Amino acid sequence: MEWGDLAAVIIGLSLVIILTFLLSLAAHPTGGAPAAATPIPVPTPVTTPVPVTTIMPSAPPTTPPFTPMRILYTDDYSLLPVRYLPSDMSAYGSSSIGWKYTSSEVFAYVDESQGGITQTFTVPYPLWRLNATLYATTSPQYASFRMILVDEETGQVLTGIEILFPGTVTRTVAAQGRPLYMVIEAENVDRFVVTLERPAPSPG
Repeated sequence: MEWGDLAAVIIGLSLVIILTFLLSLAAHPTGGAPAAATPIPVPTPVTTPVPVTTIMPSAPPTTPPFTPMRILYTDDYSLLPVRYLPSDMSAYGSSSIGWKYTSSEVFAYVDESQGGITQTFTVPYPLWRLNATLYATTSPQYASFRMILVDEETGQVLTGIEILFPGTVTRTVAAQGRPLYMVIEAENVDRFVVTLERPAPSPG
């Protein structure tokens, strides 16, 4: 091989090397190794906690306190069939009707310090009782209380109570839906209370 041919080969190889180098610089201007791709940050989804609502069991409905009705005296008693107490109260010494209940509830009452005739009232319960309590501290030895329960339509005396000293007497009554009233006499008493009681409702 002649020197001119060898020089041509060397020049050709040099051109290929230079061209390769220039192409490499064009592809990677920094002259370094290809840079690694920068990862694109992916936002982490924020999970909003779902509020948990605790449903408490509702309390059972409560029954409002029962308010007994106060029975007052009347001024209009002229047409009532019985307005005076019998002279002998011994016929009303005890109740002929038994009371099998262990507890009771007051639904009406009389609270006074002197006698009189009450307003007419009706009782919706088939069985109930009268509970009379006499209070006397000034002259207890002279205290007396007498009362009768009267059916207004028939004039029948259903029951009666007599207390000669401070204390309590009870009578059971079976009179439902009838117009009733009381004739009461009280002497040397500080106060007396007559409660009308029904059997206490069963719980639940």
